[in-house]
Amino acid sequence: MGSSRWTDQADQTWRGVARRVHTLALERPLPRQLSSVMFPDRVAEQHRQERRESMDKARLLSSVPAQRTGERDEELRAEVALLNGLLDQADKELSELGRSIDLAERASTSTRDQLQAVISDRDGEIEDHLTTLDALQQARAEADRLRLLLLRQGRADEVVEAAKSLPGIPASFEELWERLGELEHLAVTADQRIAFRLDEHPMSRTWAAKGWTALVALDSYAAAAKAGFNGGFYQFCTIPPAGAKPYPAKQIAMTESAPTMEQYGHERMFPVPGGERAEMQAHLKLAARGTIAPRVYFLDEVKGAGRLVVGYVGPHLTNMMTN
Repeated sequence: MGSSRWTDQADQTWRGVARRVHTLALERPLPRQLSSVMFPDRVAEQHRQERRESMDKARLLSSVPAQRTGERDEELRAEVALLNGLLDQADKELSELGRSIDLAERASTSTRDQLQAVISDRDGEIEDHLTTLDALQQARAEADRLRLLLLRQGRADEVVEAAKSLPGIPASFEELWERLGELEHLAVTADQRIAFRLDEHPMSRTWAAKGWTALVALDSYAAAAKAGFNGGFYQFCTIPPAGAKPYPAKQIAMTESAPTMEQYGHERMFPVPGGERAEMQAHLKLAARGTIAPRVYFLDEVKGAGRLVVGYVGPHLTNMMTN
């Protein structure tokens, strides 16, 4: 925005900038000077004024020469009793004030932590959506090219038929599990109860869609490997062969770190066909960040035992960073 637009009273575009600045300001924690600001308490101020008046009166009395009269003794005893009562009240108020400050600091810290967690989750979701949109754009471009080739060959009927028979994306992990039969080259041994619990989260529909995309990519890779593709799954996704259905390479991790496996390797032992358990380090990310950040762990034995096993679909497992 140029200076002319900023100074033009009829141009309201600056309001969008102001709203964005306002949003960014709300996401930042309060400065320490502001978080410690205490608003005036009229009742407490009244009590403090009473204490000051009583203390001034006591000082005045103590400056007057002592009179050995019963009346003078009674006045002093009354003043002492009053001062003791005020001191007790002051002690209680100070104690209550200390507790209030402690609770306020805890609440402020908790709120800041929650805010940072929400911001981190939001940023991760935005990144995930951008990656998904990129993959969707590539898929649409490929579909458009294939459709154009078919039309040029005079096969319009096949184009119409293919469009009618295209299945949608599962809206939940429960629906995803019902369609596992469509993935002919995968053996899914993952515990469906763990996967179904993801459906309780507000992001479950997005995760289920990405989970299906991940399983389709694994199935596509297994089919290509059985047909002669020489590379691994990562190579399959970075340089996909013709007709491949790759997964975004940025969301693929083929190994875990050595410290993670040393301390938490037992969490990555999953069932394989035959009743045994095998270590699985390779995994696909269904969400980049967040407290749940679902993962899909798999074992690639296509070129050996002729199988690709998906042993886990569920929340992020413990590693050195999450711990």
